[in-house]
Amino acid sequence: SNGALVAAINSVKDTTGVEASIDANGQLLLSSREGRGIKIEGSIGGGAFINKDMMENYGRLSLVKNDGKDILVSGTNLSSAGFGAGNFISQASVSLRESKGQLNANIADAMGFGSVNKGVILAGASSVSAYMSAAGSGFSAGSGYSAGSGKNYSAVIAANAVVISNTSAVSKIYNVSAGSGFSSGSTLSQFATMKTSAGNSLRAKDETAGVTTLKGAMAV
Repeated sequence: SNGALVAAINSVKDTTGVEASIDANGQLLLSSREGRGIKIEGSIGGGAFINKDMMENYGRLSLVKNDGKDILVSGTNLSSAGFGAGNFISQASVSLRESKGQLNANIADAMGFGSVNKGVILAGASSVSAYMSAAGSGFSAGSGYSAGSGKNYSAVIAANAVVISNTSAVSKIYNVSAGSGFSSGSTLSQFATMKTSAGNSLRAKDETAGVTTLKGAMAV
């Protein structure tokens, strides 16, 4: 890459609020440091590794209530904020004692650590090659990025993505099996916790809270 796309995006970052860079894997990384949503129009090409379903992204909204009361979210177009009926939502009730030191992966995700990249789930594909071959993926034959092109994009996707062929396959990354309380028919599946055992597909891991002592008070 000659950096032309990154330079073009960054030339107007003061207007758009979006900054571009290339990560360690050669993928295009777009950041909105002011909290704005990001919407990509036109064709950006499969080589940018931006899923066609992620062309409009408003990030993850974290809601915190400190008095122990429940949080009720209602309204329309909630999917844009990550609270729609089809979105997986992380939630947790955390005491002050639990918020210090080591946090398990599910609590950390609910607290907004953002260490789990749920944007790498490829839904409706039986394999990475099937996803790449599908029309509109940006990696189909003739795109210059297809499997066998010699550019190794299939290996990069396989190393960073989780393929979910159907609804039942969600059980490989979320606790939605019978008896979990989040199984099909429970109406609570979108609140299912992630599987966090070693080698889990989402690479979910425990986190450590940053703690600062201020005049005898603990601030997290």
